[in-house]
Amino acid sequence: MAAVTVASHKVLLIDDSEISLHFVAGVLLRAGYEVRTADDIDKLETVLGDWRPDIILTDVNMPGISGLELCRMLKSSYDTAHVPVVLFSAVPPEELEGMARDCEADGFLSKASGLDRLPTELAAMIEAAVF
Repeated sequence: MAAVTVASHKVLLIDDSEISLHFVAGVLLRAGYEVRTADDIDKLETVLGDWRPDIILTDVNMPGISGLELCRMLKSSYDTAHVPVVLFSAVPPEELEGMARDCEADGFLSKASGLDRLPTELAAMIEAAVF
């Protein structure tokens, strides 16, 4: 895998699965990202209280609040509307693409594609975003 320059990129991962958070965070940390995680809405609000990510990567199927509802909430808030939100799920890519359009996410990535390309794909999405 080619090296990714992500020196100052900050990623917020949101997933109800601690195992998924652990693995995805590990991949991104090794690639040089600064990573924070949240496994529920309360933790999300705590993290966003004092930290601003460059991109938010959220699972779709979670108890309490779905990734789609969460995306809509983030996009409607003055504090987070400018932060790219990417849906990250095992849902089939064609379905995930429709979900991303529906909730106005900035992109989508399939967990089924594996984690090898994730750092590079996120770097490209961050670089393409207008801050």
